[in-house]
Amino acid sequence: MKRLLIPSFLCLSVFVSSCTRYLLPASIGNDIAYKPKPMVADSIHSKINVSGGISGSSDYDSEASITLGILNITHGHTYKHLNFSYGLMGYYGQSSNNHIDRTITNNKQNYLAKFSKNVGGVGLQTSIGYHFTSDRGNTDYRLINFENSLTREFGQYASFRSNLYGDQTYQNLLVSKLQTVWTTGLSSEIIFHHRRNVNIRHGFKLFMGFSPMLSESFDHQVKGDHYRINRSNFQLTYFLKYQKFNLIYQGDMAMLSSSLSLGYTF
Repeated sequence: MKRLLIPSFLCLSVFVSSCTRYLLPASIGNDIAYKPKPMVADSIHSKINVSGGISGSSDYDSEASITLGILNITHGHTYKHLNFSYGLMGYYGQSSNNHIDRTITNNKQNYLAKFSKNVGGVGLQTSIGYHFTSDRGNTDYRLINFENSLTREFGQYASFRSNLYGDQTYQNLLVSKLQTVWTTGLSSEIIFHHRRNVNIRHGFKLFMGFSPMLSESFDHQVKGDHYRINRSNFQLTYFLKYQKFNLIYQGDMAMLSSSLSLGYTF
C-alpha cells in the first residue's frame, strides 16, 4: 500500500502544481451574506440586523488566499407570502500568495513570487422571495428567493491585479481585472422554532448563483480551463438565533470559502 501511495501522491502534486492559477476579486464567494428576516408568526415584521465576522477562502487553483473581516447591516421585512431584505456590507483584510516559492520549471513557465496585499471593499445587497408557513406557524418555507450583491473592491490587492492584467510573463496565471463585482442567483431556505420556545430558531439555506461579468474579466484564456473561468456559487448557510442574538455560518463549496459571524437584531 505504501508503495502505491507515494507514486500516487507525487503524480497528484505534479498535476496540481502544473494547473493554471487564478487571481480573483476578494469578494468572490463572500459577497452573498445571509440576511436575517422575521418569521410570519412574529408580531413585528420589520427588523434590522447588524453582524460582524471573519471569512477565509483558499481555492486550490487560486494564486491567493483571502482572509477578511466583514460587517453587514441589513433590514428584513416579512409579510404573509412575501419577504425581502436589503443592506450594506463592508470588508477589509489580507490577500497573500497561496503556494510555495517556484522559479522556473522544465517547460520554462514563470511563477508569481510570494506577496501579501491588503484588500477592502463595500457593497449593496438585496433579496426578495416567496414563502409559505406551516399550519402550526413555527416553520417558514422560503421556497425561492432572488438574491443580488454589488461590491466595489479597493486597496493594494485590487491595484496588484490591475497591474498584472495582460502581463504575459506568468504563462500559468490568469488575472481578473474586475473591481466591481455583481453576483446574482436563487436560494431556498427553511427556518423553524419549537412551538413552545420561539426564542431559539434554526435556519438552513442553499444559494446557487454566479458573477456574470467574471468570465469576461480575465486577460486571456487557457485551452481546457473554460469551466474554471465560468465559475458558479454553491453556498450552504446555517443560521442560529437566540432571542436577539444570532450566529451565522456560511460555506461556499464551489469557491472553497467559509465565514462565521455573530449578529444582533433590533
